Amino acid sequence: MKRKYGIVLICAALALISGCTETAIVLNNSVAQSDESSDNSQFTDDSQSSTEESSDANSAPNADNDNITVSADEVLEINENIVCEEGKEIHIENGGVLDLNAELDLSGDLYIEGKLIIEEDAKISGSGVIHVINSFDDIDCKGTVTAKIDAPEPVEIDGVTYVGGILLVNKQYSLPRNYGDGLRPEVSEAIAAMRKDTGYSMSLRASSGYRSYETQEWWYNYYCQRDGVEAANTYSAVPGHSEHQAGLAADITSTELSYANTAEGKWLAANCYKYGLIIRYPEDKVDITGYIYEPWHVRYLGKSTAKLVHDSGLCLEEFLEVD
Repeated sequence: MKRKYGIVLICAALALISGCTETAIVLNNSVAQSDESSDNSQFTDDSQSSTEESSDANSAPNADNDNITVSADEVLEINENIVCEEGKEIHIENGGVLDLNAELDLSGDLYIEGKLIIEEDAKISGSGVIHVINSFDDIDCKGTVTAKIDAPEPVEIDGVTYVGGILLVNKQYSLPRNYGDGLRPEVSEAIAAMRKDTGYSMSLRASSGYRSYETQEWWYNYYCQRDGVEAANTYSAVPGHSEHQAGLAADITSTELSYANTAEGKWLAANCYKYGLIIRYPEDKVDITGYIYEPWHVRYLGKSTAKLVHDSGLCLEEFLEVD
């Protein structure tokens, strides 16, 4: 079931007008008819009875006062700006799809159990919260999101921790000793695409892609002996706590801080999210990540999630709401 709307959601304030309650959803362009029809008549309270008799393809979105529900097997396209005020909710049920082609001013709550598509020119902003119930794969983001995103609780599967489908490994969350068998193909493909698109070298060093538990153990012990445990812990992961073992991280070109000031390093910081990567340990998040600024270390999340993290201005721990 596919529906198209140009919707303005007017919440809370329109309680009583002339002694009656006004519907909170105003259809500016009305409901799109079938492919054989171009009728664009508008729906109002006076036409409510005839609307109820219309077919499912021509009915208003499921609404409870000022709330919107996108039901299973329903595709709701929003093509005009929409406002969800504080105290109001939008629900995308499992199997439902909300395709946003406009701006959503979100001061209320958006719950995602189905699929949220944020098209290239679309934007979600405001003081409200986007609640990801199951997985970040339920969001396909090509546009811009600055509203807060509430991540699901961490889930451990076979000794590996996931938050909304995102594998998490850091100083607190570890990987099993035998986890991993190489750099994931999607990471190699993202780096190759950057190299092709820019002409920069962006080639992996021999030891800066995948590292087994044993390899990380050797390097960690070496750094502890060379610089002391306290210093080593600021730039080298304890074995089992390295993103490199997950096969989802890579060091690009150089492991010197001066890389941040090179043309390539600046391009990487500004553009890697377009390829599904983030700078994992930003300069202003050292107190949160526990690691020094590493302008060369990228982590693969996929294009949609990487863009969400980039737009948020948060490091991964903040974005996933974990320690």
